[in-house]
Amino acid sequence: MHFDDEFVICSFIEIKKKLQKIEKKKRDIKAYKRLLALRLRSIGKTNAAISEIVGFHAQYITDLVSKYYAEGIESIVSDRRTSNNRRMSYAEEAEFLEQFVEIAEAGQVLTVHIIKEKFEEAHINTVYCLLKRHGWRKVRPRPTNPKRASKAEIESAKKNSTQSGSKSYWTNISKTAEQTTKK
Repeated sequence: MHFDDEFVICSFIEIKKKLQKIEKKKRDIKAYKRLLALRLRSIGKTNAAISEIVGFHAQYITDLVSKYYAEGIESIVSDRRTSNNRRMSYAEEAEFLEQFVEIAEAGQVLTVHIIKEKFEEAHINTVYCLLKRHGWRKVRPRPTNPKRASKAEIESAKKNSTQSGSKSYWTNISKTAEQTTKK
């Protein structure tokens, strides 16, 4: 891409002012790097040299310059990413979850997939985040009874049983039934 002298003179001053503002704030390092890449390009450095200095890919630097020409300096400085892209407010989310409170309090099994079915076009992770924001948590039964006997107690109970080595309770009953009929 060929740059004319007008770009070098006008953009150099404009980029330098924006760089100084961002340096004072010390907040947005990525915007600083984007502006630094533009400034180095306006000085006449190659994309390969700029990519080594700033850490961007050479093609991204070309894209930055094109974006600067098309949309101006504000498109380079601004960060369009936001963390809150929810379609419902917190109150609307709480109202949505109220329909599942009755099911959960009744002791029925409530899974994320059931909630996801009611949620329109939402990823499963969105449902998990929604539940976490509202203080819901996973409740699962214990894998074993906490008052369970130890293995030694279980083995001694097996040895002391009246089944005398037989592995099946039902065979003992049939043997005792045969013995009672013979008498």
